[in-house]
Parts: sequence; C-alpha cells; structure tokens
Amino acid sequence: MTIPIAVAVLATTLLVLGWALAAWAVAQWRRALRDCGAATEALTQQQQVSQAVAQVLQAARVALWEADTRGVFTRVDDTAARLMRVTTTDLVGVRRVADTRDADHRDALAQRLADVLRTGRPLVRWPNLVVTAQGEPVWVSTTVVVRRDAQGRPVGLQGCDQDINTRHRLMLSLQAAERRHRLLTEHAQSILYTIDSEGRLTYVSPSWQALLGHRPDEVIGRDFRPFVHPEDVPLCEDCLARTLRERRVLPPLTYRVWHRDGSIRYHRSVLAPVFDDDGRLQTVVGNATDVTTDIELRAQLERVATHDALTGVANRRLFIEQAQREIERNRRNGAGLGLLMLDLDHFKDVNDTHGHAAGDAVLIAFVQRCRAALRPSDVLGRLGGEEFASVLPQVSLEQLQAVAERVRHEVARQPYALPDGTVRTVTVSIGAAVALPAEDSDALLQRADRALYAAKHGGRDRVVLDPTAPPPAPAALPPFPALTRR
Repeated sequence: MTIPIAVAVLATTLLVLGWALAAWAVAQWRRALRDCGAATEALTQQQQVSQAVAQVLQAARVALWEADTRGVFTRVDDTAARLMRVTTTDLVGVRRVADTRDADHRDALAQRLADVLRTGRPLVRWPNLVVTAQGEPVWVSTTVVVRRDAQGRPVGLQGCDQDINTRHRLMLSLQAAERRHRLLTEHAQSILYTIDSEGRLTYVSPSWQALLGHRPDEVIGRDFRPFVHPEDVPLCEDCLARTLRERRVLPPLTYRVWHRDGSIRYHRSVLAPVFDDDGRLQTVVGNATDVTTDIELRAQLERVATHDALTGVANRRLFIEQAQREIERNRRNGAGLGLLMLDLDHFKDVNDTHGHAAGDAVLIAFVQRCRAALRPSDVLGRLGGEEFASVLPQVSLEQLQAVAERVRHEVARQPYALPDGTVRTVTVSIGAAVALPAEDSDALLQRADRALYAAKHGGRDRVVLDPTAPPPAPAALPPFPALTRR
C-alpha cells in the first residue's frame, strides 16, 4: 500500500504544479496582451502627435531637411520641396543646402553650416533668401543643429527653413518707413509734437532743437506755457480747449514762442485730437511750422507799401487812413484834434544847387527834427516831395499852435550839413487847423493846406492857423430839481 499511496501523492502534486504553471502562463499571456495593447496605443498616440506636428509645421510653412557633412541634402520634406518649387529628387543627393540661397547669402550660409559642424553650436533663426526654381527670392529663417550617430559623432546636419517672406518684407517696409519718418522729423522745418489735455508735451521731434535750441529731453514732460510768449498763452489755451471740446481739427493758429537764446520766433500750429475705438482721447498731435521769415517779410512788404522809403514816415495812403481813424476817435471822445501841414521853404533851390543827394539828406534830417519836436502820440507822414503833415490827437487850438511853433523853431535851429561838405539853413512853413465835428480827413487837410498857402505867401518860416474855429463844447445840462412830496 505504501507504493500506490506515494504514486498517488506524486501524481496529485504534479497535477497541482501543472495547474499553477498553467495559471501563471495564462496570467503572463494576459499581461503581455495588456502591454502590447498599451504599446500599440502609445504608438498610435505618437503617430497622431507626429501627424499633428507635421500639420502644424506645414501650416506654419516650416520646411524640414537633413544634409550630410558636405552640406548636400540627404532628406527633405514636401514643404521644403514646395518652398523651393522643386521635387524632392531635385534636391536629395544632388544639391547643397547653400546652393539654394541667393548669391548674397550663399557663401555666408556655407560658412555657418561648417561652423555648426565644427563647434557643435546651433545656427538659430538666421534670416536669408532662398531662390526658387523660377528665380523668385523668398525670405526664410534658418535653424540648423548637428546630427550625430549612436556614438555621438557628427554625421550630418538637421535643419528647418521657416517661410518669413511676408513678415520680413513688411518689416523691411516698416524699417524704411521709420527711416523716412526719422529723416523727416530730424530735418523738416517743422516740429511734430504730442500734448495731453493738461498741456504737457509728451513728445517733440528732434527738429525742436534745430528750431528752438532746446534738446527734446529738456522739453518732453513739461508744460507748453513757458515756451510761449505770455501774451499768446491764452490763444494757445483756447485752441487746445476747443480742439478737445469740438473733437476736430481747427484752423491753424499763429503765435509767438521763445527761442533758447531769448529771441522770439513765430510758429503756426495745427492740432489734431486722436481717439481710440471707444472714443476716448489718446493724445493730441500737433505740427508747428516756423513762419518767422514769412511774418517778417510780410511786415517788410507792408512797411514798404505804407511808408516812405527815404524818411521812414507814413506815406500818403497810410497817413490819410491814420488821420481818418483819429478823426473818428475824436468824434467819439471830443478830446480835440489838430492837423499840421509842413512845407520846406526853397527846397527846390537845395536840389538845384547841391544835387538830389543833398536834398535827400535834408529831408532825412528834417524828419528827425520834426520827431524831436512832436509828441510821441503825434503821427507824421510825407504827402509828396517836400510836403509833410502831422496829426495831433487830444490837442486844443492853443496847444496846436505851441507845438507848431516848436517844430518851426527846431527845423531852423541850426544849419544842415550837406554831403558836399557845405551847410545850408532850411526853414519850414506850417499851416494848422483844428478838426470840426462833422468833417472828414479831406476837408481837414484842405483847411490846413489853405493855412499853409497863407504862410507861404506871408513870407515863409511861419505858422498860420486856420481861422475856422471849432464850436465850443456844449454846456452841461442843469441838474433835475429835487423831487418834493406834496
């Protein structure tokens, strides 16, 4: 019985071991199936990611390529072929990477690729021109790294070219526009500036220094008012306020500004408010042009048109206008107004004897002596030849006669030195008239001229008053009697 029992135990043991081994084998098989499924899923995900990356690179127009140590293409993707307008077979094993570039960049890229292989340092985002098969230049950004084998030895290059043609050309256009703007702002005879609603200058162009003497950094951030003539500050404040209030460009404003050297310049400025999409004020842009030369030239032309070129006093047209204004003012205030007509005695003899240069010298000196005798408020003008006139505001008949005698005495006080070295005594005849309430400048001139004629025929070197006297001022009305209560 011992042997059969032992055999039965052994058989049972072997059976149990068989079942355990079978269970272990099944478990391992199931684990292998699970690992295989996970690996398959991971591989699928990796393929999906690779496809997504490829799509992104293709959408971004990034061309991928590989090259050997000579720089010859060994692999290119479809994007690279499309970028260069060729097929992959036109590149792989046939052309060097540098040969696909513009002549200005070809040697530079070849040198950079050699440096990458030699030093191991990558070439990162280097802008250069690819030339397509049709000869069209395309800007790309090139990045290259070393490709190594399992032992870490360099066996070639891996690179990518990103199409930046549109962006780069826009950047070049922007740079060109910036250069043009800089040239304009630095050399234009006007100042570009921005100003906030409080009147602070937030930007001024470099031309400020050329036109007004201050460096831009001395101006930016400061209030505009100290740079403007005090009398013109209210005009500028009003223009800025109206521009902000009416939200539009107003007509140009001309005003005076201070140069750093203390001189005054004339500027003509235009303001334009700038708003964001929501209508909020961003800034106010201004353009100020120096018009000093124009203003001075206009003043010179106006003076030439209204003043005597020889003596500098008002000519006949301007004098008549000024006389009429004084007459109208006298009608309003009743302060009195007088007119003197002056004529140099024997002036023709000066010209005939000593020449016209001597006559001009006498006229210039005569005007100087008249101005010394007249009051600052009196207006002196040359009507023609040796005939002059003067308007005296706020004067009575007695005061008019006293001023006229002072002028006559000053003119004849001492002889005139002539250009030929001789001296000549010159006298003047004067006719005087006081303005009447209803007369105009022509009537007043006629009465003073008649008085001058009388002075000439009366022996010259004298003052004759027009006999027509202005009516006395109306007496003041008596006061109203006091009211009494009945």
